[in-house]
Formats: sequence, C-alpha cells, structure tokens
Amino acid sequence: MENTHLAIFNINTNLFFNCLEGVTEEQSNQSISTNTNSLKWLAAHVTWARYQISALMGNPPANNPFVGLFENFRPYAESDDLKSLVEIKQEWDKATSLLATSFSSIDADFWEKDSVITLPIQLNKSNASLFSALVQHECLHIGQMAILKKYTTGIPMKLTKP
Repeated sequence: MENTHLAIFNINTNLFFNCLEGVTEEQSNQSISTNTNSLKWLAAHVTWARYQISALMGNPPANNPFVGLFENFRPYAESDDLKSLVEIKQEWDKATSLLATSFSSIDADFWEKDSVITLPIQLNKSNASLFSALVQHECLHIGQMAILKKYTTGIPMKLTKP
C-alpha cells in the first residue's frame, strides 16, 4: 500500500502542474500586493522544499538549484534567480523522482523515530508528525498558487490530472 504522505505528494504534483498551465513568465512574476509572493516564487519554494524533504529522509539531492533562497524564512529579493517556469517544472520532476526513491528506501521504523528538525505545528517529535506538517505546508502553497493563477490569468486551476 502506498504511504499516505507520498499519495498526497503525488496528488500535489498534478495540482502543481495545473497551477502553472497557461501561465506566462510575466504573469508568474506578478503578485497580488507588495506583501505577497509571486506564483514563480511559490513554485520555486515548494520545489526547494521537496528537495529538502528528501534530504530529511537521508537522500539529499546532488543539486538543489534553490539553495540559499528560502532557508530560515528568507524573504524574496529581486536579485534572486528563481529560474524560468520551464526550469522550475524540470526541477519539480527531479525532486519528485528523488522523493519517490526516498520513500522507497526508508527503514520501516522511520515514521516512529524522532525527527531531525521540528516545526511549531508538529503534534509530536516523530517523523510522521513532521511529514504531516510538511505535506500541509506544500498543500498550503499549492492553494496559494491556484489563487494566483486565477488572479493573473482569469483561469482557475483544474482539479484533474494534467
């Protein structure tokens, strides 16, 4: 049986690509206000986070092109190289493949072990609780991406496979 966390990550892959479908580079750089991030920033951020999740599972990426852009809640800077939408989608595919490998290679007791980091939203110190929070984090940002897609293109995100 597929791990529930991995199943949600797989559903999120479809939603991620649906959020970016039909969005131009120019539209991806727009935000609703000076207090919100752009669709491109969110797409790069969740891609970076997927790579980080694999690293937390003991399977770090050979290269995460977004290192240094999002650590410690670092805010966006205009000089940041977020890559093009095409490059972000390619990195998402790489991060997703690495994530699937990570899930298939963890020890059976991984979920009960204490997590190497803790987030304020975790219910306890287990990896299961950490990964529930990380899945929720990704869902939150993909929801934001859907809102920004609708705002910038006038077209809603589809709830289907791409």
